[in-house]
Amino acid sequence: MMRTHYQALGVGEQATADEIRRAYRRLVLRTHPDRTTDPQAHQQFLVVNEAYDVLSNPTRRQGYDALLWATRNPPRRAVLASPLPPVSPRPQARAPFQRQRATAIDFRPYQAPIRLWGKVLLLLAVLVVLDYYGFQHEATATFTSGAVVYDARDDIYTIVTSEGRFRTPQELTTSPLYVHVSRLFGFIRSARLPDGTEVAVLFRYHTLFVLTGLLLLLAGLTQGQLLSDAARVNVALIATVVGALVAIIVL
Repeated sequence: MMRTHYQALGVGEQATADEIRRAYRRLVLRTHPDRTTDPQAHQQFLVVNEAYDVLSNPTRRQGYDALLWATRNPPRRAVLASPLPPVSPRPQARAPFQRQRATAIDFRPYQAPIRLWGKVLLLLAVLVVLDYYGFQHEATATFTSGAVVYDARDDIYTIVTSEGRFRTPQELTTSPLYVHVSRLFGFIRSARLPDGTEVAVLFRYHTLFVLTGLLLLLAGLTQGQLLSDAARVNVALIATVVGALVAIIVL
């Protein structure tokens, strides 16, 4: 059985908001990638963040609890007392005039442009992944106007700097910061204070990477021979919408 968000944080399903917050902060400081090199701890860090994003929001937590209840209490299938009598089909009236069959659309002329466009979307998805995980450099970041935004509901600080923004459970009042930031889209993966103290940077790109993975799949399908010409056109349209969402988030 899949672990619930409550189990990921190590709290009961009746836990208060304060208990959830304390458990989250304890686990984040123990599993953050900057504090340990254990790959399992890194994976747990992502799971803990996802669980806290849901349980710290009262509305999302209520919906999650309802989903858990529905999963544990599936509806029982109703049993008919007696089988229904077969329904005899009604005779169709013959049309006075036979309608002319529609001409099938030839999608072959669109295949070359679709494959080219699919390569562009693939490049966008690959750039997002490479920029986050590979194109990193260290930079000195200073606070900008309205640099620290505190979210009392989640007990999280959003830090806005000259190099980009990031979220952290720690309150920061000093500038500058030394950050590892990507070269293309300004993803900040880690930060430290001038005295060398590491800052816990929270992962906030769940939606972006889900969409990026979907874009890789859809754009990849436009390049192969698995789909018919008509299906490839439909997949390209969906991939375009997903690619637009990815571009909006990163830009």
